[in-house]
Amino acid sequence: TTSRAMVATILFRLNGSKKADKTSAFKDLQSGSWYADAVQWANESGVVTGYNATTFGPNDNVTREQLAVMLYRYAKLTNIKMAEAADMSIYKDAKDVSSFAQEAMAWAVGAGIITGRNGTELAPKGDASRAEIATMLVRFIALPKQ
Repeated sequence: TTSRAMVATILFRLNGSKKADKTSAFKDLQSGSWYADAVQWANESGVVTGYNATTFGPNDNVTREQLAVMLYRYAKLTNIKMAEAADMSIYKDAKDVSSFAQEAMAWAVGAGIITGRNGTELAPKGDASRAEIATMLVRFIALPKQ
């Protein structure tokens, strides 16, 4: 599995590791930790949000729908050409995608970043494995800029 802090760090480094201007309000970030600068940058830039205003959950496993949302927001931040949203009804668990992730998941499927597990399931609430994240990142990085 991969944590939410790990994904924030990947995107932080992909963006050139530019530190945030201010510190985050997340009380569950350890100051000076390996991920603190990354999560603060990702939150300030709108790439990540917390479960609420003070809780990020840095050590929580990132779900597939959370990853889709982070990539979607990062794509918008960095002017990646946005693909058309896909019709997710072909996936038998499309109804399980959380409301906060609907648009991002449809985009990720439309962009070919997420193809589903076994071709029939999105597994939106399933933990994203490192192999899945690596695959999704390779596909994501290949997307054209506007």
